[in-house]
Formats: sequence, structure tokens, C-alpha cells
Amino acid sequence: MDVSQARLDDQAYEDAIRYCANSILPMHFGEKLINKIFGRNLQSHAAGLLAVMHCEAELGLGERPTLTRIQAEMGRSRTLASFFTLLRFARFIEAVDHAEDRRAKILVARPPLLDGLKTWLSHHMTCAEVAGILPIGSTHRLKSDEEFALRYIAAARLMLDRVRAHMASRRDAWSWFDSFDCGDRIALALLRAHYEQSGEQQTRWFLLETRQLAERLGISHSHLRNVLNGAEARSLIRQDRRGHQIALTPQMLSEIRDFHLSFWCWVAESADQAENLRRSAA
Repeated sequence: MDVSQARLDDQAYEDAIRYCANSILPMHFGEKLINKIFGRNLQSHAAGLLAVMHCEAELGLGERPTLTRIQAEMGRSRTLASFFTLLRFARFIEAVDHAEDRRAKILVARPPLLDGLKTWLSHHMTCAEVAGILPIGSTHRLKSDEEFALRYIAAARLMLDRVRAHMASRRDAWSWFDSFDCGDRIALALLRAHYEQSGEQQTRWFLLETRQLAERLGISHSHLRNVLNGAEARSLIRQDRRGHQIALTPQMLSEIRDFHLSFWCWVAESADQAENLRRSAA
């Protein structure tokens, strides 16, 4: 589904983005290890690709993931090799011998990785439901039907490829924030604070407790301030330093709206693709 097909009024979108911020942001509060592991977009995208390849293999649709295969799609990087070592240490994946290549190890996604991805996807599925892009009940099916969840994650390859390509451009507000450690979490915190303010005015000033937010995300206060100052330089936010308040600009709000409508359409398309996989198997 193209964004132009998602005919949303302002309230439908606001309800969806409110849910997005209020459901996803708390997942990361107090989870310093999780934020450390998955706080960078390269790492989270690599973990997502590993999970997709794992589920494709479970369905007989592709080969088992290995570091070499993942690097072939994402580019060779010492960072990725170190990241998967960290995932093994944290028990999100395990490495087993490859039957046909003694030099390679198959990377097996363990339940914590698959469950974490499924939880994240379920929140965005609900956003798509609230926005009217996806039929009501899709989220419940993802949570309760293990076969559908397996097919959905396998079908999410195109969605993740689109997200990765979009983020690489760094052309809009969301991809710019996402280029920083925990940048997506910072953007969600700003969105939540913005939409908590009542009134019809587009410029909504709010107080953001930056030290508290940095502590809850497990990042340094200086890093958070650098991101906010960079956002101000790009005209994404305004800062009233004397009053310690922040406001989001129309540019930021519009660009984040465009991204999320596109992303939720991709979420809906993955559900359709999961159904196509079921019909193909039948």
C-alpha cells in the first residue's frame, strides 16, 4: 500500500503516533543492556535480518543465516562480527557447526531475539490498525498464532530492506535521528512530549527532563544534548534555553508523519505477504 492510499485524518494519525510513542518507548526505559546492543540502527537491522533469514530457513524458503551471508547483504564490517559475538554472549543467538563448511557457523536465532522482534512488530501492527491501514485483529494474530508469526517475520524481509534503504539516505527527520545511538528513542520521547500537550496549536512547548531521559536510556547526557542541538541546527526542533523548553517544528512533524505512514503501510504489506506464503505452502 502506498502512503497516498492511506487516507488518514489528523486525529487518526495522532492516535497512532501517540500509541507508537507510549507503547514502544517504555520498552527501552531501564533496559541499558538492550539499548547498548540494539541502540544503533546497523546493529538492529542486522539482528532483524538474521531473524528473517532464520524464519525463511524454518519455512524452507532460504538458507540458514551465517555471518558471511548477512555481510553479503549489509556489507562487510568488523562491527557486525563484534555485534554477533555480543549477541551470542547475551544469549540472543547461538552459533552451531555448518554441516557443509567447517569454517562457517550457522547463527541460530533464540527465543529472546524472536520474541523481542515480535513484540516490536506487534506494537507497529497496532499502530497500523489504529491508523486504519491494517484490519483490526492482525496484532492479536501475530501474538497468538505461532505459525503466522513465523511467516510474518519471514515476509518482513522487504519491509526491513526498505527501512534500511530509507535510513541510509538520512534525508528526513526520522532517518536523521535514527543515525545516532538511541536516536529513535530520543525522537519518540520528543513526540510523546509534544502530543501530551493539549491544544490545536502546532507549536507546543514542553519541558523535557534531559538528564532523566538520558539515565533511563542508559546514554550520556552530553550525547543527548548533542543530538538535540543537532536537531535544532537542522530546524527540526526549537529550544528555549532560558525556559528549558523544547518545541517540534512543522518540518519535523511532517517528515516523521510521512515516514511512519510509509512504514505502517510496509507493515501491512508484510501481513499480506505472510498470507501469500501460507497459500503457496498449501
